[in-house]
Amino acid sequence: MLRSLWIGLLLSFVLSLSAGAAGKPEQPQFLTEGEVRTAVERYLTEKLRGRGWQTTISQLAIPQRVSLPKGVRDLEIVAPSSWDGWGAVSMALLVRVNGVMEKNLPLRLTVDARTEMVVANRQLLAGTVLTEEDLSLQQREVAQAAGLHVSAIEDVVGMKLRSMVRSGAPVKSNQLQKVPVINNGQLVTIVAESAGFRMTVTGRAKGSGGVGDIIKVENLNSRKQFPARIVDSTTVEAGF
Repeated sequence: MLRSLWIGLLLSFVLSLSAGAAGKPEQPQFLTEGEVRTAVERYLTEKLRGRGWQTTISQLAIPQRVSLPKGVRDLEIVAPSSWDGWGAVSMALLVRVNGVMEKNLPLRLTVDARTEMVVANRQLLAGTVLTEEDLSLQQREVAQAAGLHVSAIEDVVGMKLRSMVRSGAPVKSNQLQKVPVINNGQLVTIVAESAGFRMTVTGRAKGSGGVGDIIKVENLNSRKQFPARIVDSTTVEAGF
């Protein structure tokens, strides 16, 4: 009888353990920073493909202890279309589990980017017409040029500076202008060509500009004004 009692107690103990194990709540699954960082790096690789930039994620702020159901996770980054891939930005992180949308989370990200850009070899004053000797290519932070860097020296040579550039500083695209080859008030030859018919008249420039720029001109015979494209230092083309 004593043996039967011990067997009964043992069975009760085993059954209680089984019941406790069966009723134990499932441990929550949390989103990790490593998963998020991998998703962000994958997004940056695709966005910046072909640019040749060297990038580093200097800051990454994500929500903490985000619980998710068990399953296969898929993380998608959604960034503003106006973001150029450098500096600080607010993004959205979409988290799917087994193909079902579970979370739409805010991300705060800062990306440091470096690339080769045109810089000044010496201090260059406003009005300087740039030559190859004035410039070189060097690695710089994209932020130093506010994203307005120029990547090729040949795109800069012959351009005129709107403002001063310090020695060693990047030359920004918004600091450049074409050297005027036609000046306001200058007499020009206006060429109009259409369907094999070509006509030339004398006119007067009503603005200044470089080759390829569009300025207003006045026909001296009719006194009419209209836009024309600058061809060279004496000729403009109308009816383009």
